[in-house]
Amino acid sequence: MSRLTTRILIVLSILSIVGIVSTQVYWVRKAYELRERQFLQTVTKALSEVARRVARPETGVPVGVQVVTLSPSYYLVNLDAPIDPKKLDFYLGAELEIHQILTTFEYGVYDNNAGQIIYENSSRQQDQPSVATGKNTPSASSPYYFVVRFPNQVQYLTQQLDNWILASLIVLLLTCFFIYLFYRMLTQKNQTDDQREFINNMTHELQTPISSIKIAADVLSSPKIIEQPERMLKYVRMVQEETLRLQQQVETVLTVARSDNKGAFKLNPVPIDMHELLFHLAERHGDYLHLELEAHYPIVQADRLHLTNVLGNLVDNAVKYTPANPFIQLITRNENGQFVLFVQDNGIGIAPEHQPHIFNAYYRAPGANTHSVKGFGLGLSYVQKIVKAHRWKLSVSSAPGQGSTFSIRIPQPTVQPIRSQKELRVKS
Repeated sequence: MSRLTTRILIVLSILSIVGIVSTQVYWVRKAYELRERQFLQTVTKALSEVARRVARPETGVPVGVQVVTLSPSYYLVNLDAPIDPKKLDFYLGAELEIHQILTTFEYGVYDNNAGQIIYENSSRQQDQPSVATGKNTPSASSPYYFVVRFPNQVQYLTQQLDNWILASLIVLLLTCFFIYLFYRMLTQKNQTDDQREFINNMTHELQTPISSIKIAADVLSSPKIIEQPERMLKYVRMVQEETLRLQQQVETVLTVARSDNKGAFKLNPVPIDMHELLFHLAERHGDYLHLELEAHYPIVQADRLHLTNVLGNLVDNAVKYTPANPFIQLITRNENGQFVLFVQDNGIGIAPEHQPHIFNAYYRAPGANTHSVKGFGLGLSYVQKIVKAHRWKLSVSSAPGQGSTFSIRIPQPTVQPIRSQKELRVKS
């Protein structure tokens, strides 16, 4: 599966998820609005019947009735006759029950002439009725009217949508489950691709020293080589160098593998003069490595073997990704009780979107994943593991075409500054 296909699938999946969720929200909302309209119609019908029964005079001639909806939970009923609170209590409860309005309600009787509530009650005796709470006394055209409020109207309607909400939750859970499966599938695919690329890179890297050793062995096996001591020494050195290179590659892989197992990664911290270590590193790498040793106190507590490998990996990484004429600076400083090392190069740089991933095992930024660039893709992963194990801080600053700067911040105890003998000789 190509990267383009993967991106298309991700976009389509996101659009599908958004579509499913939006559809569910839309239909639940429509169902609620339908229930609300039905509730309003049923309540209006029930209150009209209550008003006719309460206000019917002894002559049996109906009086005028008008039901006004102030809000979906608040209703006003105008009458042209006095209201008997006892009749209102009875008929209101009976009619709402007949019409299946089975929720708490509060009601009150207003005297428009007096401009005040003359009676109020609640369907739940323990509740304090509050039909006028938060509202001004409603104005009405008739001298007599009563109001009814349903304080739990929203909860009541929502409970009637239990099946809709349950179905939506099931769809949402299934969607989340498939998102998780899709994420796991992409993760496994990326890991498989990384491991495949790692095997390809490792095969290429191991072939080079093995081929060199084989050539040297063929030459050294010739009887005539004894007569050419300089040539023999040259091939002996080749075998030694390629063997050392092969050993370092194998050790890097094994170290990263061991560090993934809890309890298998151990450090042996000792006092180390960083400037001494950097001098040895510069001697091995040649003129393209430049030292700017500004730190007055270069002593740190670290595992010598792993620290040496970290420095070597950072420098090797800088060389690998510098197409031509590498210029690498190793800068040291003391800042805020810390020893700070900067490894600065003039290489191809790293795009911002790839910087969070460069410390992942097997990861190589697009454009760098070619056999012309040596390595397994484990160097920076190893560096980060060692830095974390020491509780140091590692950061990178880079931009395409402008090189990269890796920095390591190492806490130091407060002691008197000293300088190494080699640094003193260089400064003098």
